[in-house]
Amino acid sequence: MKTNILYVATNNTSKFREIRQIAEDYGIHAQMPAVPVDVQEGVVSYEENALLKASFVTAQFGVDALGEDSGIEVPALGGFPGVISARFVAGSDQDRNNALLERMKALGHGQRQAVFKAYIVITLADGGHLTGYGELRGSIAGVPAGGNGFGYDPIFIPDGYDRTLGLLSEEEKNRISHRRKAIESAFRQYRGHSGNTAGER
Repeated sequence: MKTNILYVATNNTSKFREIRQIAEDYGIHAQMPAVPVDVQEGVVSYEENALLKASFVTAQFGVDALGEDSGIEVPALGGFPGVISARFVAGSDQDRNNALLERMKALGHGQRQAVFKAYIVITLADGGHLTGYGELRGSIAGVPAGGNGFGYDPIFIPDGYDRTLGLLSEEEKNRISHRRKAIESAFRQYRGHSGNTAGER
């Protein structure tokens, strides 16, 4: 049986696992490249960073590749941390969670709204690329809760829920995540792309 193979341009194994699970629903086998994805992320946009990652893998191996970039934005902080979410503080995810909570101490209860944004870019070995976007709205918790997921999951409460993403199961999170919405948007285009050159096995 032939299966489309799509290389995922990431060094983040947690993110790869999430993408791989969603890809399986579309009959696509997600695979990490054999070499680290070595690109310098910029500060212009999520989409630009996703394109940089995917283009790196396509150029290296001549295959279709998926790049992703995402972040969390707090309107009351002018959209901060946004595109630098993964690196505005050196250290661990917990360090960044604590740093964001510290910045929000001066905000009122009604100013804790936040939105997760994700862009997926699939670069095609035969030229061009496809883009998908997704978002998840919610609010920032007062304190971290839950050890599931990664990134800002322990401090983000999705709208309609009373628990952080860190307290949701992997299946629950994947059903509503910003990344899933972006991946599905890109995969719908990719599956219908007549020049689909994904590898087969």
